[in-house]
Amino acid sequence: MHKNNYNLLRLLFAVAVIFSHSFELLRFPDPLERWSSGMSAGTLGVCAFFLLSGYLTAQSWTHEPRALAFLKKRALRLYPAFIVASALSVFVVGPLGASGAQYFSDWQAHQFFADLAGLRQPRTPAVFVNSAVPSVNGSMWTITFELRCYFLLTVLGLCAVMKRRWAMLGFALVVNLAAFVGAPLQRGVEGEAFLGVSGFMIWFASLYLAGVCFYLFRDRLPMRASFAVCALIGFGAALFAPAGVMRLATVTLGAYGLFYIGQLQSPLLAKLRMRDDLSYGLYLYGWPVTQLLALWLPSIAPLALFACVTAICVPLAYVSWRCVEAPALRLKRAREPQGQPVAA
Repeated sequence: MHKNNYNLLRLLFAVAVIFSHSFELLRFPDPLERWSSGMSAGTLGVCAFFLLSGYLTAQSWTHEPRALAFLKKRALRLYPAFIVASALSVFVVGPLGASGAQYFSDWQAHQFFADLAGLRQPRTPAVFVNSAVPSVNGSMWTITFELRCYFLLTVLGLCAVMKRRWAMLGFALVVNLAAFVGAPLQRGVEGEAFLGVSGFMIWFASLYLAGVCFYLFRDRLPMRASFAVCALIGFGAALFAPAGVMRLATVTLGAYGLFYIGQLQSPLLAKLRMRDDLSYGLYLYGWPVTQLLALWLPSIAPLALFACVTAICVPLAYVSWRCVEAPALRLKRAREPQGQPVAA
């Protein structure tokens, strides 16, 4: 088993996304979003996913800096589970939440396959029309940005920027400056474009590149408990600051605390470490299960919904990992260096 806590952290962040959606889809504000300056628990989880992804995929590229091999690994990580979850969302969840009997006659196959290719959330006829967000699987909207970040890292690697960490840091600072100025934090609020690049892409790229830089400068960053405590306290305070300050704190203080905990060695964390990575499955199935339960149990309270969805999705995520994700990952791990954390 890898001697890090990344699988555990990703599991917690996936649960945070389910927690946030349990409130949102019932038209309640997420508690963290209500108390802070706009950072919901789900947004926090997604930010952490992109930070971790940048760190771990930078490691993957460094150990094997070949574009086709890198993209093959990333495709094997994302596509198989995404395809299965998309098919279940469209052909099972969609009809259950459809507003009329014309669901399949209105469904367009070419859109479905185009969405699969681009790792976009599936488009369907009208579903869950009384929901706060009438989508069959709204969590999937971030996956396409993950794919774009992989392409961005591939281009940077081919341009030899990955070999020059100060150049990478400079590029990351430019992207983070653009995010500081106008990128959004909330789904559905696109933010300001920069040089024709969407606000969401800028924000996700800023997080991803921050993770890349933390990996490239790992030998120069002292990871100490006292620093991590101060960083996390500072990040917690920044949640109540203006959005720009919150973004800056996320890619610095929050990221430092995240990577410190990810590498922390302790007997307790050693017992909690997981070989199975259930986070992707939880992320993919949390939304459709939440939508169905909210439809069938309209008077359910958000915390009760959260508990029910988590209890249902853990077995689904386990099946996804064992039957879909892990078999696909075995095709890439034959070439992975031994003893290294698994890239996202």
